[in-house]
Amino acid sequence: MQLLLINAVDCLAISLFLYLLIVFRDHRRRGGLPYPPGPPPRPIIGNILDIPKDAPWIAYVNMSKKYGAHNNLDNAGSSLLKLKPAFQGDVIGLRVFSDVVVVLNSFSALKDLLEKRGQTYSERPHLQIAEMYVL
Repeated sequence: MQLLLINAVDCLAISLFLYLLIVFRDHRRRGGLPYPPGPPPRPIIGNILDIPKDAPWIAYVNMSKKYGAHNNLDNAGSSLLKLKPAFQGDVIGLRVFSDVVVVLNSFSALKDLLEKRGQTYSERPHLQIAEMYVL
């Protein structure tokens, strides 16, 4: 019985350690900034059940109205200051397993984030060899 109890405690300790490691890695990867607002994720699977199969454009607009930043400005604080007030409610985030899906629901949000600030959000590797050969 004593051996079984130690194994259960060890298993809990290892699980807690792995969870904290994943949370810390995720926090460091995104620089401490919060993700856009969205539906609350379920453990392990995230929001996979919230992703619509039929007419996703309608479902994402409804999610934007329900979870959008225009409803949560008091809770969000300074994290949303970089977004223009015109489309703060048009950006929502969904977590699918360990990945984050960001949904842009307006043309103004799409243009600003992908066209004007595309270099920031593209996550392309920096190629130093290309800089060596460019005059």
